[in-house]
Amino acid sequence: MEKILNKPIANTFAKLGFNGTRVDVVDGVKTQELNVAAGETKLVVIDDSSLELRAEVGAGATLKLIQIRRGGEETGVVDVHVNCLDNAKFEWYRVVLGGDATYDNCSVELSGNESSFEAYVGYRLDGNEVYDGNVESVHTGKNTTTIITASGVLDGEAYKMLKSTIDFRRGCKGASGAENEDVLLMSETVKNKSLPVILCSEEDVDGQHGASIGRLDEGLVFYLESRGLSTESVYELMAAGKLNTIIRKIPDEEIRNGLE
Repeated sequence: MEKILNKPIANTFAKLGFNGTRVDVVDGVKTQELNVAAGETKLVVIDDSSLELRAEVGAGATLKLIQIRRGGEETGVVDVHVNCLDNAKFEWYRVVLGGDATYDNCSVELSGNESSFEAYVGYRLDGNEVYDGNVESVHTGKNTTTIITASGVLDGEAYKMLKSTIDFRRGCKGASGAENEDVLLMSETVKNKSLPVILCSEEDVDGQHGASIGRLDEGLVFYLESRGLSTESVYELMAAGKLNTIIRKIPDEEIRNGLE
């Protein structure tokens, strides 16, 4: 069945020609509903390649969601929708270690005052692997906060598109948001699209975004080679560093150690 995945809320993307991706999706994607009670802290770890999740985080509660994809030939589709009430917090940790094709959508509404959302996305792709991601945070509550951080490595003929949107709606006074992505290109045949966007219809807010995309500095490579490292080892070391930036954020020691 053909579906349009990762259609963002920003009309800006439509004008750029990135208004969702048409994908043949196999039926049978797991669905899950999750409610985090007021004041509760819940850690959820999911390794499934495909999942539809709907969650509400109660007042003063925290939801930490860890999702790891460790490769595979099947198409992975993740669709996460979360609503945060007053003083609630949602943390999303997403690591993609390959896989033929992965499509991620994480949509969060900060409807409660003082609520917050943090997203940490790491990826490493090679060959003809594809990663298409969409992360969006809608601020409607006052004094709300969003942090979206991504870091990844592309090699071979890999393709990656990551759209991130922070939407400051009218009435979200005192809200703040920042989005940043750091991409290491390991070959000249990769394709990378980084699309950070901030939408604003409220004056009393603070929004920042940026992206750093490039190959390894030749001077750095030469320096490390002169210290006895092979060219391959230098690239592996730098690639691991990019991904570990995200992995070290994961609030589970066993998972962190396994991935590092």
